[in-house]
Amino acid sequence: MKVIGDIHLVDNTFANVYLIVRDNKLIIIDTGLPEEYEKIIKYIDSLGRIPEEVEIIIATHAHYDHIGALKVLKEATGAKVAAHKEEIPYINGEKVFKKGYTPVSEPVDVEISLEDGDEIKGLKVIHSPGHTPGSICLLDLETKALFVGDLVVEQKGELYEVPHHYSIDPMKNREAIKELLEIDFNHLLPSHGNPVLNEGKEKLRELVERFLKSD
Repeated sequence: MKVIGDIHLVDNTFANVYLIVRDNKLIIIDTGLPEEYEKIIKYIDSLGRIPEEVEIIIATHAHYDHIGALKVLKEATGAKVAAHKEEIPYINGEKVFKKGYTPVSEPVDVEISLEDGDEIKGLKVIHSPGHTPGSICLLDLETKALFVGDLVVEQKGELYEVPHHYSIDPMKNREAIKELLEIDFNHLLPSHGNPVLNEGKEKLRELVERFLKSD
């Protein structure tokens, strides 16, 4: 479905897969589980596009539900893969998360190493460690939509932390959430739950206020 501007959300995936049409090319943010591959290809086709128009695939982090389809999608599209420099070892197979934490995806080479403050295709990179060492958010400068990966999740219109046992450092993740209030954005696009349009920052502020009450 179309979210806002040229940002789309692929239908019916476990973790959200976002697709951006930009400069007559396609950008994919996260690929979902291996079985999501056909859904992504079908959605690309519904836009009157072809897989070879995918120029870059950006991974918000290296958990299986976000990069499970990365290898097959990269092979089908010829796209370059981008990720934060601290997350790359978990994508290319040099490192693995602790046993039982998340299934291990097939190793994939990453061509583009990202750092905090970088810009890639109109998206500003915000390093937001805590959930994983190299988790990132991406601010679309055109629409002021903020892709937050697993930093927060949406349920029934409200935002929540990811359950602590899913994050390597939950308190660092919480600090990263607070820091997002310094960013100028309107829409919040999570990897789990529905996009929060127009009031994304307001809902994030409400979550931070709940932190302060509980501290």
